[in-house]
Amino acid sequence: MEKAEVLEDEYQHLFLKPLLNASTLLITFQGEAEALTVSINEQGEMKKVSPPQTSNLTFYGNQTEIIDLLHGDISLQHLIQSGSLKVKGSFRALLKLEAILWLTNGFFQRILKN
Repeated sequence: MEKAEVLEDEYQHLFLKPLLNASTLLITFQGEAEALTVSINEQGEMKKVSPPQTSNLTFYGNQTEIIDLLHGDISLQHLIQSGSLKVKGSFRALLKLEAILWLTNGFFQRILKN
């Protein structure tokens, strides 16, 4: 399994650490052809995992737009408002993920390349 640190430097540590609580956040991105599931734990480690039976958040949509989202090229809020991306999960988990995406500025690029 691929593993990377969300908390890369002191600056990110100050803002991201409060978002990472004792439970692991499981996120599944489901495109037309394949799915990607990542987990983010309380230490800020993120890794690809086998798709679980349930995730905290599951996104359904166009694979190209999901990749643009993970690269930081388009905002999660924009995709949801335009109807391009459907979300299943709690609002709290959605806000947490949006904050992580915003603060890491395309962090998910490294996970997708591996």
